Amino acid sequence: MLTANLSPTPTKAEYDKAYRAKRKARKHELIELHQEVMTAQQEQMPNFTIGFSCRRLLRSGEVVNLPHEYAFILKGCQEFIDNPQRFPALFAWGGAAVNNIQCRTLIAKVLACILPNTDLIGGRIGLPTEAGLKTISYDQLQEDYSLRWGEYIAPKSFAKVMKYLKRANYLCSERINVCVDDAEGTVRSAAAYKQLTEAFFKDLKVVRYKEICALIIASRKRMEDKGLRFEWLNYRTIASGIQEIFNATRFNRYADKVMSLFTASELAQPASSPH
Repeated sequence: MLTANLSPTPTKAEYDKAYRAKRKARKHELIELHQEVMTAQQEQMPNFTIGFSCRRLLRSGEVVNLPHEYAFILKGCQEFIDNPQRFPALFAWGGAAVNNIQCRTLIAKVLACILPNTDLIGGRIGLPTEAGLKTISYDQLQEDYSLRWGEYIAPKSFAKVMKYLKRANYLCSERINVCVDDAEGTVRSAAAYKQLTEAFFKDLKVVRYKEICALIIASRKRMEDKGLRFEWLNYRTIASGIQEIFNATRFNRYADKVMSLFTASELAQPASSPH
């Protein structure tokens, strides 16, 4: 009788632990990339920085300049570190933690990662494509934190910043859950819709200035001229993508089970011939 030497299917707890470890390792890879790029750039420009500057480090290792309006917008975030009343609603509703300069520094640094991923006219946080604005996950924003700051941010710390922003009515989000298997009731989720509110932009203040508004509108027009759209991808489109990923994963598991028959055959020892 053939016996297959196959590892058992991991439990949900084991899967979640492995997933968290994988995501943490990925962020440390991006931190190393940040350090490599900073070393190379500072050899040519000793004062080179990313941080609150009008630059962005891509996952490819390329440093790109953000549109000019971000110089004013990111400076507004930086000002919050030393001035807790720079964002009045955060000061009023953020809680006692906002009085701590370390907490304000963390909030400012996270905002500096969110805003380059934001449609500044509509407040949507996502990636513009020709089909519409794709949602991005909190994990992707944490990766951007590693790229911008060369530091690791724990998911719990990031979640606290999101809580402060929601408490101040600066951020709203809506989960996207998809039932991918009616028979078993299996549900999968996509990156949530996330939106910076009118209250946030009012407190940010810099977008009130005509010159900065003109820059923002001009940047939007350039992107629209390239064919990019800024309306959210609709739920049906996102759900269809989740369903396709689930189906592919499920059928890959079926294929793995079939392959295990051949693996078991290779592992089985042939019976010795009698002499």
